[in-house]
Amino acid sequence: MTRLPCHGSHPLPRRFVLCLLLAGASSTAFAQDVLPPVDRFHVGAGRYWADHDLDTRWDASDGSMGTQVNFQRDLGFVDRQDALVWNIGGSVGEERRHAFDAFGYDYDDDTARLLDRTLRIGDNAYPVDADLAGRMDLRVTGVSYTWFFHQDGRRAFGVGLGAMRYEVDIDLDATATVAGSPAAYANSLSEDEWAPMVRADYAQVLSPRWRWGASLAYTKKNGGNVTGDARDVQLRLEYFPWQHAGFSLRYNYNDVDLDFERTRFDGSLNLNNRGPQLLAMLRF
Repeated sequence: MTRLPCHGSHPLPRRFVLCLLLAGASSTAFAQDVLPPVDRFHVGAGRYWADHDLDTRWDASDGSMGTQVNFQRDLGFVDRQDALVWNIGGSVGEERRHAFDAFGYDYDDDTARLLDRTLRIGDNAYPVDADLAGRMDLRVTGVSYTWFFHQDGRRAFGVGLGAMRYEVDIDLDATATVAGSPAAYANSLSEDEWAPMVRADYAQVLSPRWRWGASLAYTKKNGGNVTGDARDVQLRLEYFPWQHAGFSLRYNYNDVDLDFERTRFDGSLNLNNRGPQLLAMLRF
């Protein structure tokens, strides 16, 4: 049988796809088992190309309401950024009905711009044309447990519990000239919050090397000093040209909308992250 080369005059994307298909065909011929819907253990790392949007409001200490500030449109932070994403998980039991999973990603950004409108943030009123320098660090971590009550070797469906932790560190410094005199403004915020969630998870084997899955998690909190809701949705398509190694292409949508009543400040935070992820995976 004639073997097609992985080099030549074909454009690079076509050569890459051709080589990937050849690797999958050769590995399938020597595969020792069929890909299950749920792994005994897996670990992965890759990139998350996220579109993100952050809105906050920090009220003044006298109770007056602050300005609703969008960090991308008002402060000049970027709305698209890639981040390192990691995932680790596994299952226990004879039929792999009890699965555990953890993931995380983080990114940081800096901005420098002249403000085009007055912004009341905490006890400061940043004036028009103030020279702003800002920094933002964001970290999201999630853990979950899923009970796959339906598992037939090709499909698995389950429900469970999870939690997501949101950590935000923000520094906003600005200088301006007011009535002919220099003035300085500064605000810092460090906030982290756990959001417990109920979740549903589905996985299906498409072929000996391919499978896909989807998960949905949601929570709503009505009482206490933090109220709001959060949701996390993920679609994934996985390909394993080798028995223990492959790739996972995912699309993630995550949104959290919280209102805070703290001793140090009152306010709100709305964070949205969405976009594709590509991870290199090891599975056993």
